[in-house]
Order: sequence, then C-alpha cells, then structure tokens
Amino acid sequence: MSLAANLGFDARQLSLVGDNAALGQRADELAAVATEQGFAHWRATAMIFRGWVKVENGDVREGLSLLYSGSEACRATAAELWMPHHIALLAGACETAGQVEEALTLLDDALQIVERTGSAGSQPS
Repeated sequence: MSLAANLGFDARQLSLVGDNAALGQRADELAAVATEQGFAHWRATAMIFRGWVKVENGDVREGLSLLYSGSEACRATAAELWMPHHIALLAGACETAGQVEEALTLLDDALQIVERTGSAGSQPS
C-alpha cells in the first residue's frame, strides 16, 4: 500500500504544480499498481488524474468522462478527505467545457465536504 500511497501523493503534488506530463506518467504508474494490488481508492484516484491530464491536453470529452467515473468510484470507497481537490479538478474541466453552472454546483459540493469534515484534503488511512 505504501507504493500506491506514495504514487498518489506524488500525483497530487504534480496536479497542484501543473506538471501535466509528469502527472500523466505518475497516474499511469498509480493505475498499474492499484489494479495489480486491488486498491479501488487508488485506482479511482488514478482515473481522476488521467482525466485531468486529458482535459489539459485538449481531449475534454474523454477527460470529463474519466473525471466523472473516477469521482464516482472514489466516492464508492467512502473516501472524502481528498474529494474537494478531485471535485475542483472536475469543476475546472466543466468550466473548460463551458459547463459553468455544473462547475459551480460541483464547487458547492466540495465546500459542503470541507464544512462537514473540516479538511480540504488528507491521505486515506
């Protein structure tokens, strides 16, 4: 699990600094480890980051699909603490796609999670 957690942490950092080339590579590595080890949360996280990279590289339709699927899969694991960050990525993709109302709705959802949990992000245990 520590390899998946480290890859996930690294991917998250890369998403924050905007290094999408490295993020794509790290997301692929995370997806491979998560699939091999059966880690649903990390597989979903990899899908979210893959989606973000697709959006940033101009494939908005495929990127949105991956972001929505990854977000749903992540929620299915009951992990919430990094969801505001994931939702913010999805909202940014919606904005890119011209879906401003959807982006605002998503950001409201992220704020509700922060208010409920008291945290915008933390590694799952």
